[in-house]
Amino acid sequence: MRTGDEAQRKRISTAPADARLLVEAGPGTGKTEMAAVRMAGLVRKGLAPGQLLVLSFSRSAVRNLTDRLARLEGTDDSILEELRHVSIRTFDSWAFRMLRLLGNPADALLARGHDENIEELEGLIGGRRREAIRELIGDRRHLIVDEFQDLPGVRGELVLALLDLLAPPARAGAGFTILGDPAQAIYTFAATASGTTFPTPNEYWDRVRESYGAELECVELTHNYRTDRPLAEFSSSLRRDLLGGRSDEEKLSILQEAVAALPGAADPADVSWLADAGSGSRAILTRTNGESLRVLARLFGDDVEGGATPVRLRAGNQAPLPPAWIGALLGPLRSPDLPKSQFGRIYDYLTREWDDATGRSLGLPGAQVTWCRLCRASGAREDAPRIRIPDLRSRLNWPDAFPDDQLARDDGLLVTTIHQSKGLEFDIVTVLEAAQGARAEIGGKESMHDSALDEAKVTYVAVTRARRELRRMGATKLYGIPRRWTLRSGRERLRYWRNSRMKVEIGLRGDVDPLGFVDPRLHGGSEAVAQVQARLLRGARTLLGHKVMLVKRRYGRRACWHIHLQTPDGKAGLLVGRTAAQMSHDLLEMLYEKGFALPPTIYNLRIAGIGTVASDAEFALEEPYATSRLWLGISLFGTGDFKTFRRSR
Repeated sequence: MRTGDEAQRKRISTAPADARLLVEAGPGTGKTEMAAVRMAGLVRKGLAPGQLLVLSFSRSAVRNLTDRLARLEGTDDSILEELRHVSIRTFDSWAFRMLRLLGNPADALLARGHDENIEELEGLIGGRRREAIRELIGDRRHLIVDEFQDLPGVRGELVLALLDLLAPPARAGAGFTILGDPAQAIYTFAATASGTTFPTPNEYWDRVRESYGAELECVELTHNYRTDRPLAEFSSSLRRDLLGGRSDEEKLSILQEAVAALPGAADPADVSWLADAGSGSRAILTRTNGESLRVLARLFGDDVEGGATPVRLRAGNQAPLPPAWIGALLGPLRSPDLPKSQFGRIYDYLTREWDDATGRSLGLPGAQVTWCRLCRASGAREDAPRIRIPDLRSRLNWPDAFPDDQLARDDGLLVTTIHQSKGLEFDIVTVLEAAQGARAEIGGKESMHDSALDEAKVTYVAVTRARRELRRMGATKLYGIPRRWTLRSGRERLRYWRNSRMKVEIGLRGDVDPLGFVDPRLHGGSEAVAQVQARLLRGARTLLGHKVMLVKRRYGRRACWHIHLQTPDGKAGLLVGRTAAQMSHDLLEMLYEKGFALPPTIYNLRIAGIGTVASDAEFALEEPYATSRLWLGISLFGTGDFKTFRRSR
């Protein structure tokens, strides 16, 4: 079947490495596929993987692109093998890596926000470290940037600086392929988020056009491949309205009416909805992080276990753990050095001991891929004959330690915000209707969008994530939605407080004490620690979504909460760990100065994931973890529920 844009697609895929392309592609037109085909075409023309640099907005978008690369039809195995080595990074992790290679201490970079790091790198490119950065980047012959419309603010400035560094106008240099869709520009708030006024998404597109003039080839892709025909026509109709001459208020009204007309229940999700959610990849999209947390609570209901259908959250301030297979493989090591030959013996032995389900639940790659990732994470070459465990441990939580596509799962049901769904697609999408007067929470910030047009674009992005089926979920009975609360430390937590009940977001990086999972004094001896670690290993998948109960304990004048698996009868079961001082400080700030006591028990939190935990803190650990200082731990998500009461005077 002829689509009308074969010539444009062929031009993109076959353009030489020094071509300068600006590709506008609407939803479902295969923008990610086109980026993958472009990469394959460049490698086929003789570019080495190290001569390509690919940057994208989010880990989800990176994962989507790497998946497409692995499934390219009609591509030789040799080309696919080469594409495995292409550097595909988020702006956040790439900026962290570059600044670290320029000599910035990793601890200092980790203590700052991603935007601060990106802003510093952009300034260095245009200033005194320009040549040093050019040398670090190496012989890059082509830059590919995905989701360009979502890069206002510091990321947009970084793209312009990179273009000027690698492919300056009117001068020979590298080429670039920039892909995006101005109709899906939903991060316009970032143009003023830092207090500095940056160009809008459309202005960034115009700057690239003006800078390169006749050198730039502008290509538009229009045919929708992703969705079934009715959805494709629905998307096209809304796109015409969005880009047409109506007023912004009319455009927003049209989009809102389109969502209201979708099939679906009038009430928000509950446990029965999950059982009848249909097959295929699925997502529920909300406007705010707080809505995502409340939808998730409704889905789980009162069930203690996570359920047969994996339900994942990508919202709020979650801090994912490094892969669980690291702690499972290397935790028992009793030497700070790991030769590749010893690694091979450990890998073979443990994979024989574990059943297939355990290996799958850990996300364990093949032996060679596992070794390569450990080498990269520890700062060694991928073909290094040995790695040092202290090096691996110190780098484990660095943003660039592991490929950006390795930390996301793509099975089960995803509950996330519309903004975090960018670059993703699902067989079935359910859109939560915006509650009357709802405010948008983006990246921890709570604000109204600049205009009705921005609101319309957000809705448009939501309804164009579906491949096969689009549904609506009413928000009329979604009570108790938490809102952002900023503490003196600068940390932000979602919070809801009404009458005497409080819900507080728990699961931020630093909320859980890493040593608690292996502290023999907490668990009552090394044998009990071994039982906890064995339970986490066996439950690397089945424990996801399991309820935990936090029970307060005092250590002198200091309070923390012990983390227990909740039993079906609502009791505190197996003790797995404890919370850290950070959480105690934040709850004290929220409660104590207002005359309230710290709660004895916190309910309704769940296990977000099981991963690897490490610590170099001064602490007398026992073997088998005293040497490696690597073990399994859990991360939490949800809003902890508790009743507030006045403290005694």
